[in-house]
Amino acid sequence: MKTQHRMLWLTLLMSVSAPTLAQTIGTDTGRVAGATEGSIEVFRGIPFAAPPIGPNRWRGPQPVVPWTKTRQATAFGGSCPQPQFPGNGGPYTVEFTKTPPNSEDCLFLNVWKPKATGKKLPVFVWIHGGGFGGGAGGVPIYDGAKLAERDMVVVTINYRLGPLGFLAHPALSAEDPAHSSGNYGLLDQVAALDWVQRNIANFGGDPANVTIAGQSAGAASVHYLLASPLSRGKFRQAIAQSGSGLGLDGTGLAEAEANGVTFASYLGAKTPAEMRALPVDKVLDGVFLPFGPPPPADKPKIRFGPVIDNHMVVTDPGAHPEQSQVTAPLLTGFNTEEAGLPKPTTVSQFEAMVRARFGPQAERVLALYPHKTDADATESGAVLARDRYMASLILWTEKRTATAGEPIYRYLFTRHIPVASGPDFGAFHTAEVPYVFGNTDTKLRPYTAIDTKISRQMQNYWLNFARTGNPNGPGLPNWPKARAGTPSVLKLTVPAEVAPAVSTPERLAALREYVAGGGALSLF
Repeated sequence: MKTQHRMLWLTLLMSVSAPTLAQTIGTDTGRVAGATEGSIEVFRGIPFAAPPIGPNRWRGPQPVVPWTKTRQATAFGGSCPQPQFPGNGGPYTVEFTKTPPNSEDCLFLNVWKPKATGKKLPVFVWIHGGGFGGGAGGVPIYDGAKLAERDMVVVTINYRLGPLGFLAHPALSAEDPAHSSGNYGLLDQVAALDWVQRNIANFGGDPANVTIAGQSAGAASVHYLLASPLSRGKFRQAIAQSGSGLGLDGTGLAEAEANGVTFASYLGAKTPAEMRALPVDKVLDGVFLPFGPPPPADKPKIRFGPVIDNHMVVTDPGAHPEQSQVTAPLLTGFNTEEAGLPKPTTVSQFEAMVRARFGPQAERVLALYPHKTDADATESGAVLARDRYMASLILWTEKRTATAGEPIYRYLFTRHIPVASGPDFGAFHTAEVPYVFGNTDTKLRPYTAIDTKISRQMQNYWLNFARTGNPNGPGLPNWPKARAGTPSVLKLTVPAEVAPAVSTPERLAALREYVAGGGALSLF
């Protein structure tokens, strides 16, 4: 697998020609010179906030110090610090995982635009995934050139991750003007959107027509931005890929602060000054990784992520989708093989899994999913996993449409992303992203004409949505809005078609009843 990754990365490098400098463009902190790549101009590594280092560590994003000479914007800025995750990556070949080198100076964004716009173009701001602990705006599958070629301005951003982005602590809350801590990564996203509002018109974009979009933790971020009063007026549409009903719930401020005290104590720090004096590698060494060699027994098992702090986030959007601070049309959905967790392969494993998860409702669920043989149990395990998160999507969107007064468009992505060799992971978590961006490079995977058609169709839907808030348009199968009593999605195959979200009505009814009795459904 490592050899395969090296070969794929070499292919990526060889496919990028030496940059030709583009025109210089002014921003509110100085001029930037990007690169011309075909019909596109790209500006990489533009700072949208001051480096979050030294006294700025564990503080909200600070203003950029202006520069006087033209800044070369031809290379990605550093990725925000993140651990190196062990393992062979499963379906995730290098175009999904390669990030620029880590640096605590990491608050950069990247802009792709057509050479000549002549009109205000819709703006697509992408928020990367990675469980709030990894990723970057410079990952190859997020290259925005193919979308920009279709009259759009594309922006990808970095934001602080893990403990550097989401550590709460009573002492940090005490020094903060809003008496809050722990949402630095989300505040970075807001700062990037502020930069877009101030500057994107100079790149040909329309600041009055911004779509925020993300996948996985990026999709969860979209929901947190919808739930934040600090986001008002900064975007018009929202896209959450693998995010509605995902299950990455926020943590209350008091609990997050207590976790922060435990984490700081493990690192041997008690005060903000001592915490800020720690080398960044020391901070990362304290992160608990659920994979790989067993960690030290005393390492705290803390999941760093958004905090319900009554400042940046005033409600948990997963638990309360109806309590939105920002009303915007929403496009959202999942893939058919999202659940990458180990699945049951025998009758006894399947029964044990169902009883552990569904408790008093287990017998009803077992009666609906055949499992007389190990083959039946294996198939039912996969179907139930999908039904679980698709039912979660249906319930989440039904609750939101009942109160938010905004159109929601739901999908299911079904294409098995092709592999040159090894196991077929199907439409795995993140598999749809290359299709959205149009980055189906046959030098990296054996994509075919079918993949090109699916990608083009998805781009048409996404582009229409970013332009108007409605994905429908000429030559596309109709994508109906989500409505109460109609638990369907648009199945993104060629051609797209409306289909039930859950495998049978009886199974959806059982899952509804499970949730009504206090149970929880999610991707995990």
